Amino acid sequence: MMGPPGSGKGTQGKIVAEALKIPHISTGDIFRQAMSEATPQSEELKALINKGQLVPDSLTNAMVFKRIERSDCIGGYILDGYPRTLSQAEVLDAYLAEKHQNLDYVVMLDVPEETTVDRILNRRFCKSCGGSFNITTNPPKIENICDYCGESLSARDDDNEETVLDRIKVYEKETKPLIEFYESKGIVCSIAGDNSVKEATKEIGKCLGRDI
Repeated sequence: MMGPPGSGKGTQGKIVAEALKIPHISTGDIFRQAMSEATPQSEELKALINKGQLVPDSLTNAMVFKRIERSDCIGGYILDGYPRTLSQAEVLDAYLAEKHQNLDYVVMLDVPEETTVDRILNRRFCKSCGGSFNITTNPPKIENICDYCGESLSARDDDNEETVLDRIKVYEKETKPLIEFYESKGIVCSIAGDNSVKEATKEIGKCLGRDI
């Protein structure tokens, strides 16, 4: 899943992964888990993420590869928020080639900047299970309570307008070039990410040739 911050990658990734019964692998989830551990690495991650900066490629690659080597990924998996840079994509390609694997699809969620800002300022997360919601477009069934585990929801520390605009600039510079990279492989499927959650999910299903 690719797209700007707030495009719905996390929400769609979870929905599609559940429908296909494969793991949803989010770099955000991986980083949050790492930050919960008392290590020098966790402090480095906290400092970078709270400033809206990207985690170095070498560290991100190592953490993602460690995750997809687990046995639950044998039947496939969905990557959410990775690769984020051209360098990461090239390293991922080389890694998968060594294992005689490849990416089947790259789903691009296209969302206007104003929608991105509004979504991020209104999104809420569950620190317990990683569930993600938006209080206007995808609210929980019970206000401020996670649908998945029943724990309280909260906003991220870095979900403020200044940081969001900085992250969008980083996305434009670092991540958009990936579209051309994957388009050359013929695996990109672009959909309008500013549709409703259900409509976006339906379009993703069409891209994958599956009824979701």
